[in-house]
Amino acid sequence: MRTDILREKLLAWATKQKRDLPWRGTRDPYRIWVSEVMLQQTTVAAVRGRYEKFLSRFPDLASLARSREDSVLSAWSGLGYYARARNLRRAASRILVEHGGRFPRDPAQLRRLPGFGDYTVAAVAGLAFGSRLPAADANVTRVLSRLDALEGTAGAKAHRVAVRSRAGLLLSKGPSGRLTAALMDLGQLVCFPRSPRCGLCPLAEECLALRRGAPEDYPRRPNKPRRAGLFLAAACARRDGRALLERRSGALLGGLWEFPSAEGKTRAEARRGLAAKARALGIHIENRAPASARHTIVNRNIFAEVFRASPTSRFETRNSKSSAARWFTPRQLARAPIPTLTRKVARAAGFLH
Repeated sequence: MRTDILREKLLAWATKQKRDLPWRGTRDPYRIWVSEVMLQQTTVAAVRGRYEKFLSRFPDLASLARSREDSVLSAWSGLGYYARARNLRRAASRILVEHGGRFPRDPAQLRRLPGFGDYTVAAVAGLAFGSRLPAADANVTRVLSRLDALEGTAGAKAHRVAVRSRAGLLLSKGPSGRLTAALMDLGQLVCFPRSPRCGLCPLAEECLALRRGAPEDYPRRPNKPRRAGLFLAAACARRDGRALLERRSGALLGGLWEFPSAEGKTRAEARRGLAAKARALGIHIENRAPASARHTIVNRNIFAEVFRASPTSRFETRNSKSSAARWFTPRQLARAPIPTLTRKVARAAGFLH
């Protein structure tokens, strides 16, 4: 009986809310998939400004599958967590080859695609195909944890099982896609992590955590590691209105472009690392006061110094056969696949505005 009341109140609230988001109101699995992947670890406000732009470059699954990785990374530039973009392209290629370009409706087949974890499978299957698999993102987890005063720490296995069980019960009847979207909206608009707007919540009378007078205690938050301070020294070498960048290697930011740079636990260590890199590239660090920039990523606070530089006579000899270094105009750099830190360094150097 209580679950029926929750469904009724939630759907009534969602009907009045009519939240205007560019990915709402569609059953197109491709558009739903892109939005759900973008929203992972990224705010709605940030995704709202990028979603349509991404779709204008890759309007359908085939165009994404046939694209170059550089093009996808460029369109994703600034959203972070670039493995998401690579997995989008890889999964699109798999769907094109293995499923004739049609999104598989079977959750088991979706789960075999790159980047499709439990949540993404449930969200796409539910919102596009009406599956009743429970899709519990952070917002849904918070709402359901408070409704039933679920004990445990968010992210822990036992807590995830309890949340999915509660979501499955709620989605066992009624329009599963609308119910899932309504839970997401409730978490984003009303049931905030801190200072929730309980007076505006359509489910307040049914909320066990609110009855206990402590909605913010649910779910218990995992301890976050303390952010470590890290120093970065970067060189902005210019020639004929262009700046020199290197292609990043490695799993995290591989394929993206960045200014020649070095990291260190101290400012001096970072500067020494940059000096060694400059010698290897054949560029000269100018004796001027550096510009500065700051960037926070995951659990690191990065303090960057940006030095002006110029190529020496040794530059062409050392880099003529390398595809890892390239000169960019400001316009080219603005459209290139670069992480947010590279953009900040370029602005600190006065190369981008």
